Amino acid sequence: MKENKIHYAWVICAACCVVMAATMGIASNCSSLFIKPISEDLGVSRASVSTMLSVFSLGAMITSFFAGKIFNEDNIIKIMKIAIFVMAVSFFANSMVKNVYVFYLTGLVNGVMQVLLTVMPTTFILNNWFKEKVGFALGLASMGSGLGGAMFNSLAGKWIEAFGWRATYRILAAVMLILAVPCIFFVLKLRPSDMGLTAYDKVGKKEREKRSARPVAAATDSEGLTFAEVKKMPFFYGLCICAVCLGICMNGMYSTISPRLQDLGYSLTFSANFLSIGMFTMAFGKIMLGRIFDAFGVRVGFTVANVCLLRANIGLLITGSTPIGFALVLMGLLFGVIYGAVVFPLSVPIIFGKKDYKAIIGPLSAMISLGGVIAPIFSAKVYDITGSYGPAYVINAVIMTLVTLYLFKNLSKNQKNA
Repeated sequence: MKENKIHYAWVICAACCVVMAATMGIASNCSSLFIKPISEDLGVSRASVSTMLSVFSLGAMITSFFAGKIFNEDNIIKIMKIAIFVMAVSFFANSMVKNVYVFYLTGLVNGVMQVLLTVMPTTFILNNWFKEKVGFALGLASMGSGLGGAMFNSLAGKWIEAFGWRATYRILAAVMLILAVPCIFFVLKLRPSDMGLTAYDKVGKKEREKRSARPVAAATDSEGLTFAEVKKMPFFYGLCICAVCLGICMNGMYSTISPRLQDLGYSLTFSANFLSIGMFTMAFGKIMLGRIFDAFGVRVGFTVANVCLLRANIGLLITGSTPIGFALVLMGLLFGVIYGAVVFPLSVPIIFGKKDYKAIIGPLSAMISLGGVIAPIFSAKVYDITGSYGPAYVINAVIMTLVTLYLFKNLSKNQKNA
């Protein structure tokens, strides 16, 4: 089959972007808008409602551990076809919940389905379709979660105020199906050979010369360490601990933005619109960070992301006293909440090689999700005890400082392909 001017790899990338917008952009990035309305309607504490987000992350964590065994070379899109319907039904079921404990069941299901629909399958598919510009393509696809979050945070905020949180869940569940089903069933293809094509490999001569001169080179599928070898490395466990810490600071910050602003006297609509701006910022940050990884390597990429997350936590801490806080939060969202979508998927091949990518990325993704399990409960408990999220932001800032220093010191010594 003759290739078109626009390589079909970019169509695949766009379809992955839409799927990310319809799933992660809704189920994960709009979640904080529902905390206060559900808490007030059901007459339960914020900690009780926030536990739903923790259970969501628990489902993601468990699934990430076994992702290497769940996915194989042939079943990725088949799994996605089932997962999108399960996720939409589970999300719709939230609209009928009258007991907060049922949210934990739907949250668990949604967490599992999100892993089966977003970052991991997207990474596997794009690595099949791209030999060049993998970081850029992954960033472009992953920006869907930010664009979806931006669009649906704004809309969901208006819908909650106009129709209530239950009706909003139903509307968003329908949107999931309308956007994601056509992409998964009719556009996505697992590998180029399924269409008689070859992977995207179009770079100019000058670009090839630049890449060959860079310290960070892309690993082939046969290069790198096995998971058995990686498990013997102390740095791997240090990286796992950092992943937990990053998950705590990232989810603890993001999940409290809307409640924090409402506590400061801002309306739900204002909070939703602010989140939308932040999601637009994050969407383009994913592309930029992908290019940073391609150009400068893993240590610079991690440092940039870490500093942004630190900045976002400080911004939320001071938002009540100075408008500068809003700017810091937006600058922080640029790169500071995309560890699972961009930072770790791009880092693993650089640090350990591609040889056993699926087995290595699973535990690291699970550790990020473990942090996501801890973060909402911790932040909500801090709020229930102190009446403010402020102390939680201070603790996050300290953690982020330590993580940044550790990774900056150690990554240069542990890059397999640097």
